[in-house]
Formats: sequence, C-alpha cells, structure tokens
Amino acid sequence: PPLTRHGILRERLGDVVTDAFRAHILRLLGHRVDAVEWIGGEHTPRNTMIRAIFTGSPAATELWDEYDAMCEDWGVVPWLAEALEPELTAARRAAFGDGGGGGGE
Repeated sequence: PPLTRHGILRERLGDVVTDAFRAHILRLLGHRVDAVEWIGGEHTPRNTMIRAIFTGSPAATELWDEYDAMCEDWGVVPWLAEALEPELTAARRAAFGDGGGGGGE
C-alpha cells in the first residue's frame, strides 16, 4: 500500500497512529488531552507532546465506539491498552454500565 511502501512514510505514519492511540486512551481514562508541537520540526521530526490533565470525567460511549473502530481499522491492540487493561475495563464499565457494552475486550 502507498502509505507503507516507503520506510520514512511508514515510520511517520506509525508515529502519528501511535500518538493518536495514546491520546485516545488517555481520554478514555478521564483525561483532558491536547497534542501539541513540542520542538520545532527543523530540530526533530518527532516533536509531538501529549498533554493530559486528569479530570475524572467518564468517557462518552461515542469515544469508546471510536476507539473500537480505530483498533479494528488498524488491526491492532495498542501496547498501552494491554498495559492498562484493568483500568480500561473499569472505565468501559463506567461508561456503558456494568454490562460493559460496546465492542472491545
């Protein structure tokens, strides 16, 4: 596929997708999240800073649906999701009620 044919493009795509998953997982766990440029692109291509402030607000079910679609579309379960599996399970239950609802896990 064109997006992954060339090494540099594959690497940059991987960086962006990884950061998108990280930010989304933080949102699911009750954080307000911003992704901002940290260092100018002339110094480093990896210059994204993910700022997260814990608010404790449960994620809307729509955010869980987006996360499940991301996992399905990319065919991955992020390492961060595996590492935080108990916390994500509890957050999903809080969002959907005790039944867990939605896809995932």
